Amino acid sequence: MNLVQDFEQWLEEEGKAPSTIYSYIGDVEGFQYYLAEKAAVKKQSLSRFAFERYKQHLLDESFVTATINKKINSLKVFNDFLRMKGIVKDSYIHMKRARLMVASGSEHVVTALSEKEVEVLLFYLESPRKVRIRNKLIGLFTSKQEFE
Repeated sequence: MNLVQDFEQWLEEEGKAPSTIYSYIGDVEGFQYYLAEKAAVKKQSLSRFAFERYKQHLLDESFVTATINKKINSLKVFNDFLRMKGIVKDSYIHMKRARLMVASGSEHVVTALSEKEVEVLLFYLESPRKVRIRNKLIGLFTSKQEFE
């Protein structure tokens, strides 16, 4: 029995897009390659311990958070497939607990305003133009923290 081929067929039957199937299969094969290299039990399809170790391996290898989360999602679908087939009894991957959290925008470099740019911003906020109070407060609080 080849689980990956069965999984691929199941994904096709579920109507998944070819690109999605390709991605899921690649992620599952990567996980199985990891298991073949590291696991003591070679016939193991999926377990909570194996999943957590694999996730840590991806972090140690400096994979980008979005890539790790994509792989986690693929393994979650694989876990669902294994449960449906009766190969595993439990759901080892719970997306809310398994996904890596990223602060919105934290993947980008943040540049600070120069003193001159802050002066321009403050002048703009105080000008007769209509600036929403929320935006005005954000600008004022941000510029105040800059100089303290």
